[in-house]
Amino acid sequence: MEKKLLSFVHALRHGGLKVSPGELMDALTSIATYGIEDPEQFYILLKATLVKSETDGAIFDLAFRLFFREEAEKPGDLQKPDSSTGFGTSTDGSGTGKAGMGRASRALYEAVTKGHSEDLISMAEKILSGLDMEEDRVDQLLFQLKVKMEWFMVENALERGGEEGQENLQLLKDLEQYIRYRIEKILVEKKGDQGLKDLLTEENLMEKDFAALNEFQVKEMEKRVARLAHQLASRYSYRFKASKSGRVDMRRVLRKAARLGRTPEKLLYRDKVMNKPSMIVLCDISGSVSVYSAFLLQLVYAMSRRFHDLKAFLFVDEIAEITAQIKTNHMREGIGQAITQTRCSRLGISNFGQVFELFNQNFGHILDRKTTVIILGDAKNNWYPPRQEELKLIAQKAKQVYWLNPEPKEKWNQDDSIIGLYGKYCQGVMECRNLDQLEQAVRKIM
Repeated sequence: MEKKLLSFVHALRHGGLKVSPGELMDALTSIATYGIEDPEQFYILLKATLVKSETDGAIFDLAFRLFFREEAEKPGDLQKPDSSTGFGTSTDGSGTGKAGMGRASRALYEAVTKGHSEDLISMAEKILSGLDMEEDRVDQLLFQLKVKMEWFMVENALERGGEEGQENLQLLKDLEQYIRYRIEKILVEKKGDQGLKDLLTEENLMEKDFAALNEFQVKEMEKRVARLAHQLASRYSYRFKASKSGRVDMRRVLRKAARLGRTPEKLLYRDKVMNKPSMIVLCDISGSVSVYSAFLLQLVYAMSRRFHDLKAFLFVDEIAEITAQIKTNHMREGIGQAITQTRCSRLGISNFGQVFELFNQNFGHILDRKTTVIILGDAKNNWYPPRQEELKLIAQKAKQVYWLNPEPKEKWNQDDSIIGLYGKYCQGVMECRNLDQLEQAVRKIM
C-alpha cells in the first residue's frame, strides 16, 4: 500500500497539487491507525490529509477514481432502481415530446423520461465499444458519443419540458458524468501510467491554457481565480511616512543633528502606512485574446480593495472604459457583458499604436506617478504603424507599466508581433497564458 500511495501522490503532483512529505506522512499514519477496509473512510482520510483547498478536490477525486475504484461509479439518480416518471408521452410537436427526433434520440428520450437507468448505461456502453479510442482527449470522445446518441436533441427537449423536464435533465447529466468516468478508465487501461499522467496533466488547471478550458473547467477556474484574489488581496505592502508619533525616525534625527551641529530639541517620528496604488488595466479583446482578458479582469477586480483606485479599459483598434459597467453589475456577469457588448472596434483587428494614441488623448489626464498600468495583449499590430512614442508617453506619466502577453514566448517578435519594440517602455513583459503565470505576474506587479 505504501508503494501505491507514493504513486498516487506522484500522480496528484502531475495534476498540480502540492503535496509535501509531511502531508504524505500524515496520510500513512492515518491509514496505519484506521485501516483501509472501509472504502469511504479510506477516501475521507486521504482527502483530509492531502488536499489543502476546496479547489483541489476535483483533481483528487479524479486521481482517486483511477487508482482505487475498480469500476466507474454511478453518480446521482443512476444508482436508483429503474422507475417510470410518466413524462415524455407527448408526440404532438409542442416542444416537450419526441416529434422530429431520430431513432437514437427517441430511444434515449424514452429511457431518460421513464427513469430506466440500466437501459441508459447499456446504450452508452454500446456506443463506447464502437468509438475509436485513438483520440486520447476525454472531452473529444465524450462529444463523439453524444453525437452518435443524438444527445443534444434530447437535451433541448428536456430543457423545454418544465419542472418535470428539469428533473429528467438531471438524470441525463448524471449519465454524462458516468460516461466521462468510463472513458477515463478505458484510456488508463489502454495507455497505462502514461494515460494516467496525461489525464491528470490535462486537468492541471494551474498550467492549462485559458483558451483550452472546457465548460466545466471554466467554472472551476473562476473559483480558483476568486481564491487567488482573496490570497493576494490580503498581502498588503507598506511604506513609512513622517508622523507626529510612532517610531523614532533615527535617520531623519541624525540628518537634522548634523545640519544643526547639535541635538534637535524634538524627536522626529515615522509611521507605517498601507500602500494602496492606483491601477489602470488595458485589455485587448480581439479574437481569442478576450479569454485571457476576462480572467485578468476577474482577478484584478476581486482584489479591488487592494487599490486606491481601479479603472479598466477594453480595446481592439479603439478603446472604451468599462469601469462603471463592472462596478454596477455582478463582477463576472459585468465583465462578460462588457467584453461582448462594448464597442471598441471599427475594423475588428488590433491596432495598438492607434489605441495608445487614443488613450493619451482621452484618458491621459488620469495618469500620475502613483499609477500602475497593466496592458494585456499579444502585441500583434497587423502591420500598422507602432507609434511607440505614445506608449513612451504613458510610461513617462505613470509610475510603472507592465505588459502581459498571452502568446508563447517563442512566437514573440515574429511576423507582426512587435512586443520587443513596446517592451522597451515597460518595467516587465511576462508571458501570461495560464493561472500559474497570471499569479506570478500579479505577485511581481504588486
